[in-house]
Parts: sequence; structure tokens; C-alpha cells
Amino acid sequence: MGARSNGTVTSRLASRIPAGASVLVDTSVVLAYLTGTEPGSPPATELFDAFVATGRNSAVLSMITVGEILVRPFRRGPSAVAIAEGFLQHFGDLRLLPVDYPVAREGARIRALTDLAMPDALIVATARVAGADLVVTNDRAWPGPMSIAYPGLPVVVLADTA
Repeated sequence: MGARSNGTVTSRLASRIPAGASVLVDTSVVLAYLTGTEPGSPPATELFDAFVATGRNSAVLSMITVGEILVRPFRRGPSAVAIAEGFLQHFGDLRLLPVDYPVAREGARIRALTDLAMPDALIVATARVAGADLVVTNDRAWPGPMSIAYPGLPVVVLADTA
């Protein structure tokens, strides 16, 4: 990540995610951040540490993402679960949104339009219901369906920002 002397973030990711934008973060991005060893880990780390933790951007996670990211820690043991839960409950400007009726309804509409798998459709629906300004993912398959479901809602694929 680059930075100017005044503290302004000047990376390629920063050019795709405007300051102040609300960001729906996909599971793949959170996992890349938490593991730190995946190809998408450096930009995921920038997103969370330089944008969300500092208040530059707010982030939204679907409860589908919460469930998905807790699987690995439960396989590893209680200390891994504690780390993941600490992140989920106390990290920066991070909102966890439930899958309620509006999200489920919107998820069904997205699935009907795009054939995205229902977990992905529910995560994408969370972006709409939460009023997110853009979506960040590592999944290169999302921009096409997103352009059908929400024309004009930007989708940032982390691999494209490296």
C-alpha cells in the first residue's frame, strides 16, 4: 500500500474504493484477511487495516459470511474460534447484518435472475438491503451476475487491484 506524507492512502485499491463508501465484503475477502497466506491476502489486509479499521470506509458482512468464516476456526479449535469471533465482534466499522425477510426475498430474486448459488445470492442481497455503495470479492464470477441484478453497483475483485 502506498501512502502520501499527509497519510492519504494512494494504492490501486484506494482508487477503486472511494473514501466514505460503504462496502459489502464477501466471505472470500474476509478469509483472505484472516489467513494472511492467500493470493488475495495483501489487498484484503489493506481493505481491513487501512480502510475499515481507520474509519475511511464502513463495511458490511452478511450473516452467511459469518457462518462461512467460522467453519475453519471450529475445525482448528477454541483459540481459533476466539480470534475469529474477536474480529467479527470488535473490528472497526464492521456491521453484521442478519438474513431477515427483506434479504431472503431479495436473495430469491437475485437467484432467479442470475442462477447464483443461494448463499452468494443472499450475500449480494445484503449489499442491496444495507445500501452498500460497492461490493468487494475475490470471486471473478460475481461481476456478471451483479451487473444483471444491480446495474451500476460496482464490484471490486481484489485480484484486479494487485
